Amino acid sequence: MPSVIEIPEELAHELDRLAGDEHKQREALRLSAGAWDPAAHPELVEGGVAYVDSIRSEPDERFEAALENCNR
Repeated sequence: MPSVIEIPEELAHELDRLAGDEHKQREALRLSAGAWDPAAHPELVEGGVAYVDSIRSEPDERFEAALENCNR
């Protein structure tokens, strides 16, 4: 026999809203599939995570310059 759990109406509306937002995001992703041209972005050939990791591992010259100014 199925169980019934009562929740406040406000919570039910919030859950409906969140579910609707997720559906919109999935639909947008489905519609945009194939829109990205890999030839136009060779830096992403290894994947987005690898690209972000490489950017993060580069020295940040602006940060280093700011540190030098603080030490003066």
